Amino acid sequence: MSLSRFRAMPRQGHLDRVKRIHGCLSKMRHATNKIRTDTPDHSNVPVKMCDWECTCYADVKEEIPLDAPKPKGKPAPVTSHFDANPHHDLVSGKSVAGVLHQLNKTPVD
Repeated sequence: MSLSRFRAMPRQGHLDRVKRIHGCLSKMRHATNKIRTDTPDHSNVPVKMCDWECTCYADVKEEIPLDAPKPKGKPAPVTSHFDANPHHDLVSGKSVAGVLHQLNKTPVD
């Protein structure tokens, strides 16, 4: 993503960086994503309890249709990890953000 801003006029240093990226990816040529069905352990993550009584969401309840089928199987938690670098590019001042979603322990798009 950082190299994409130099597509119009790439320099030698950019080509060297692309070669390093290609080298890293070529080492992972035979890597695979494994589907992991076990539930992640979130017991060490602190839970911040919010008091919703003083907000517009105080009396909100989940609406489930009457004709909805009953759930089958085990629950599958969705976990999202995110990170941002607000000072990624010192020249243009642009930031970079990334998000990873996981269903159980398997990354999903």
